[in-house]
Amino acid sequence: MERKYYEDIGYKPFLFYVVFGVSANELEISREKHKVDEIPEGLDVIALSRPEHSDYLDGLLGGDIGRVLRNADSGLYDKCVKTEKVVILKGEIQKDSTLDYMRNIIGIIQAFIDKGAAGVLDLMTFTLYSTSEWDKRFFSQDEVNAQNHVVIMFSKDDNGYWIHTRGMAEFGRPDYGISNVPENKLEDYKQVVDQMVFYGGQGIVFKGPAKLHTFNGKTFKVKPEFVNDFENDDYNNAYYNVTVLEENA
Repeated sequence: MERKYYEDIGYKPFLFYVVFGVSANELEISREKHKVDEIPEGLDVIALSRPEHSDYLDGLLGGDIGRVLRNADSGLYDKCVKTEKVVILKGEIQKDSTLDYMRNIIGIIQAFIDKGAAGVLDLMTFTLYSTSEWDKRFFSQDEVNAQNHVVIMFSKDDNGYWIHTRGMAEFGRPDYGISNVPENKLEDYKQVVDQMVFYGGQGIVFKGPAKLHTFNGKTFKVKPEFVNDFENDDYNNAYYNVTVLEENA
């Protein structure tokens, strides 16, 4: 799967998925059915089970993350908490000039779903998917689109809202944030960020001002400022501070 604007910028996609209710030795992959042609280089597949790894398994769905996931879907959360075994797929992917690595990972997880998985946690975005959601949102799609994977969040601050993403690390690209957004600009600026996510998924590296055309028929000129800070807890990734310079209806 092509990444039309790919450029190697020196760091690779990082992924961390947890599949609940299955073991690694149950995995049966069909190249035709699951659209998998290889296990991506750099991806580790780790099997854990109770009681040997109870503390670790409890930690996966505990604390602040657990509260967020429970609030989003308490039924799915409870179902996953009760599982006795999980498979973790994590690692730094070495070949990312195309999106084949993501297509393969989606198919591998679908193969676990076909063996009875209870749910899938994307720890890079703090999102818990039911098996039907995984199929509809990812596996049944003809193309890999970063907009389906990356979460766009809104945080209130003293000067308006902060719009920011989480999950671009899965595509080996920085995340995006726009600060001090007025409430009446939230939808427009969300579309700006959404377009940046799309192009980032296609491999683009923003090096200066750029024009973006949004789905609501507007054009925005933006200035992304790259911040090489992987220790920032808000992103857990490097990121761009984005300034909107011009807007044309």
